[in-house]
Amino acid sequence: MLDSLHYDDFVPHLKSKFQLRAGHQTWEAELVEVTDKSPSPKQEQFALQFRAPLDAPPVQTLFEIEHASLGTGGMFLVPVHRDAHALYYEAIFNRPRS
Repeated sequence: MLDSLHYDDFVPHLKSKFQLRAGHQTWEAELVEVTDKSPSPKQEQFALQFRAPLDAPPVQTLFEIEHASLGTGGMFLVPVHRDAHALYYEAIFNRPRS
């Protein structure tokens, strides 16, 4: 379900917590950025950035993601940055508007 949501669905949940699962491990991640990159009214493009703990795996993979309001679904996340406090993942959405 999460992969079928749109930019406007995620914006109200900025700074909220998500559960990320890969294999048998689970991490809590915070949605820290929602960026609209849509080039035209016919094409929807946006990016989500999540801040996860340093012990989260620095791999790009399909995570099972759960949010209290948005539900559960698979989302392909790519690690894009690490600092002294966290690992950051990004998800990019690019699809025609219906």
